[in-house]
Amino acid sequence: MNTIGTTLSAPWEAMLFATLLMAAPVVAAPRVHEAGSPASPAARSAAGPWLTLLVLCLTLTVAFFTGQGSVAYLAITASALVHAAGAWRQSRTGAAMLILSAVLTAAASACLATGRLTAALLLSAAAIAMRTGVMPLHAGVASLCDRAPVVQTQQLASAIALVFVHLRFVDHHDAAIVIAPWLVRFGATAAIVAALITLVQKELRGFYRGTTAMHGGMVLAAVGTASIGNFAAALLVTVTMGLALGGIGIMTSALESRVGPVSFSGPGGRVMAFPVLAAAFALFGGAGVGLPGMAGFVADDLLLHTLWMESPASTVAVILASALLAVATLIAYSSTFLGRGVPSLAPDLLGRERLVAIVLLLLLLLLGFLPGVLLTPADAFLSGPPPG
Repeated sequence: MNTIGTTLSAPWEAMLFATLLMAAPVVAAPRVHEAGSPASPAARSAAGPWLTLLVLCLTLTVAFFTGQGSVAYLAITASALVHAAGAWRQSRTGAAMLILSAVLTAAASACLATGRLTAALLLSAAAIAMRTGVMPLHAGVASLCDRAPVVQTQQLASAIALVFVHLRFVDHHDAAIVIAPWLVRFGATAAIVAALITLVQKELRGFYRGTTAMHGGMVLAAVGTASIGNFAAALLVTVTMGLALGGIGIMTSALESRVGPVSFSGPGGRVMAFPVLAAAFALFGGAGVGLPGMAGFVADDLLLHTLWMESPASTVAVILASALLAVATLIAYSSTFLGRGVPSLAPDLLGRERLVAIVLLLLLLLLGFLPGVLLTPADAFLSGPPPG
């Protein structure tokens, strides 16, 4: 592949990952009259979720392919407002967070249009922290995890576009290098705090909230290291986070639609009733903690190498956070699926749910075994000076 082809493929590939993640919860959503699936309001209106998905994909297309930073941030703003509208009835806290993030990206757009790059960088970083659930800015994302998981997965997909736009348009000047250590330390500290909180959760939704916040800290740390030559790796960390957390969220919703809220103090033993669901949950959980062969393994390795050059203390914090999250993942899996078998009349993963799990896992495996398919074009595309 020539240099021009490699460079131009970067937004196409990032768009593909974001679009597939955006579509995943819509495809996996319950349908009317399916055995074991509730007839939700979203299921009764077949056209609504798909129309929303189309609008969101159009905004992502603009964000990934426009050559003007101010326009790209306006597209991100529009996507955040669409997410907020979708979350409003289920989670006012989540909707408020999305509206505030839209205000931040709109302000970043205005700053870029007037040449205030440092202000745009700070506003963009704040929006990334809110959208990925970095503690203590995690209240909105935590509420979405609990009350609007479909919106949460979709807004993670558009957060991939936000990070892409950030890396392309506002992370290439001297102020970014000055601010980078603060982002790294803040992200690493937030990650280890979130991992500790995840370790003591007593129910499956709490695990989902905690692991989301922990990954948010890692993304912010990765974005901080981008200005010292880690652009492609920062994008890989973000894509991996979206795919792994999207899978965990969809599997959690699928299980709860069958057995109700899952408490770790209650009966486990669900692996016999739902073997495919249990296997998918284990693989997504492993992807989130750097299981070898999955994208998380490569993403963590690249992040730690760059973190060490920036802040050895932050590197140790991220390593410890990953280890704690791995323990929390084992606790969540064993408490939910292992133990004396519990019979269930509900079916295992249905065809569409299996399709979603397979696609997301294949993407994680692709990036695990062939990370260069994203890293090489992203490095060529993002490391150069921004347009204009």
